[in-house]
Amino acid sequence: MNLLKKMGIIFLMIVGTNVTAQSISLQIIQKNGSDSVVFDASYLIEQSIMDYFFEHAYIVSNSPVIIKKDKQEIKVELQKAYDSAQEGYLDYIIEATVYYNLEDSNNPEEALMENIEKIEWNVLLLSDKSVISKGSEVPKKYRNDDDSLVFFANEIAKKIESEIKTKGGLRWKKLLVRY
Repeated sequence: MNLLKKMGIIFLMIVGTNVTAQSISLQIIQKNGSDSVVFDASYLIEQSIMDYFFEHAYIVSNSPVIIKKDKQEIKVELQKAYDSAQEGYLDYIIEATVYYNLEDSNNPEEALMENIEKIEWNVLLLSDKSVISKGSEVPKKYRNDDDSLVFFANEIAKKIESEIKTKGGLRWKKLLVRY
C-alpha cells in the first residue's frame, strides 16, 4: 500500500507540473452609445464572454469598459489595458468593440438586442504583439432580451476560441520551439 501511495504522489507531482492554462484579458469598448454611461448590454456582453472562457478552462481578467466618444482617441486607455495584461503575464488580449444603433430605440439603456448594431473584435498574442484574429458579427434577431444577448456573446466567444486554438495555439508552439 505504501508503494501505491508513493507512486500516486510521484504521478501527481509529474502531472501537476505540466498542467497549464491559457490566459486572456478582455477589453470591451462601447461605441455610438452614451458618452458618459456604460450600458447594461456592454456589461452583459463582457460578463458572458468572460464566463464562456472561464467555463472552458481559461484564466480570464478584464479592464474597465471604455466609452469611445465620436472623434476621440482611446490609445491611452487601450495602452493601460495592454500594460496590465502584460504585467499579469497573460497570453492574449481580446479587444471587443460594441457598436450601438439607438436611432429607433425606445429604451437605449436597456440590455436589448435591437440596440446592438454589431460587435467587432481583435485578438492579440501578447508575447509578440501580433493580431491573430479579427472579426465582426451582426446580431441576428432572436428575441429582444437578456438571453439573446448572452447567446450572441457566447457565439462570438466560440469563434474567438476557435481562432485562438488554431492560429494562436500554433504560434504559441512555434515560440516554445524557438526558446
